[in-house]
Amino acid sequence: MQRINHNNWVKGKSYQKRILIKELKEKINLIEDVIVVPKGEIPCHSHDFTDEIFYIINNSAIMIVNNKEFEVNPGDMIYVDKNESHGFRNKSDKEFKMIVFKINFRKGDSLLS
Repeated sequence: MQRINHNNWVKGKSYQKRILIKELKEKINLIEDVIVVPKGEIPCHSHDFTDEIFYIINNSAIMIVNNKEFEVNPGDMIYVDKNESHGFRNKSDKEFKMIVFKINFRKGDSLLS
């Protein structure tokens, strides 16, 4: 798992930018809009072929990666390699929303495919 560093901004006269992913050898071929209901969860699972990038949109949740738990918040971006166990638990009374970018996705290599 790789957390993207939010502190490496390059500032221009009227803009600022940061590199989120420097090199991506494979391709993003599926993007999901995911909502986890209040007190809901996505059970821990892994993928044989698919790496994932999670961008947290609103509210906080607990993310579990390889049996380690940590809180994720809006604006966080997390990269999970294939074969890494991962899941989410929404402990709040509000919906938890994220965008998931799937890299090298193959049909059958997802919870819902």
